[in-house]
Amino acid sequence: MIEASEKEGTVIELEIPAKPRYVGVVRLIASSLARMQDFREEAIDDLKIAISELCTNAIIHTSNKGGLSPVVVRYITGDDFIQVEVQDNGPGFDAACVGRLRENGLVEKGYGIPLIKSLVDEFFCDSDPATGTRIRITKYRE
Repeated sequence: MIEASEKEGTVIELEIPAKPRYVGVVRLIASSLARMQDFREEAIDDLKIAISELCTNAIIHTSNKGGLSPVVVRYITGDDFIQVEVQDNGPGFDAACVGRLRENGLVEKGYGIPLIKSLVDEFFCDSDPATGTRIRITKYRE
């Protein structure tokens, strides 16, 4: 289960099968919550892209372990923010290696995490081979 967020607010938790067709549902809920808080459309679009990347990564990595575990998504909304946590039970990864350059100067993998970081105001990642990965993003209303 996902641990409590550092932020206080309204919490909605969703458990989805590790299948790509459910990513749209996760995005729709986030965009609806952000609109209820009067986020600008550009900020909502950034949030939807970041969530798509998060969920797609969670689904891919959970599928690598058989795809039987669900992906858990938690939304926390407050007066001026929306926070989304995505947790999977995949194999985990070393977050320090994301976006690392190979000898030829090209990035091998991991474009998603840098993209997500560029679209949100706060980013937190906890990943472990035994427990999977939990990523939390926060977007503030301007």
